[in-house]
Amino acid sequence: MYCHRDEMGYWNNEFNAGVEIFLNFPFSQTDPMFCANNMIWCPCSKCWNREWHHQRKVQSHLIRNGFMDGYFLWKRHGEIIHRKWHCTQVGNHHVLLLLLL
Repeated sequence: MYCHRDEMGYWNNEFNAGVEIFLNFPFSQTDPMFCANNMIWCPCSKCWNREWHHQRKVQSHLIRNGFMDGYFLWKRHGEIIHRKWHCTQVGNHHVLLLLLL
């Protein structure tokens, strides 16, 4: 989903479909931290989640610029990191591990 052009430089249809899926997610959130006044943070490679825009503008930014590098967990758009704590023993010590699922 993150490669917005194919190997010949044309717009990638799979990317465009992925943008639609992405946009549906934050606009379904009720927390104003993720969606407020019908606007969301723009995760394009130019805005880097620093600017709020309406859906059409975010869509055009993503199609034109692609997603910012490394934005696979949509933390600014309501995706939750699932955490699980695990306690294990190493030698005589107990170690508490945080697992991100």
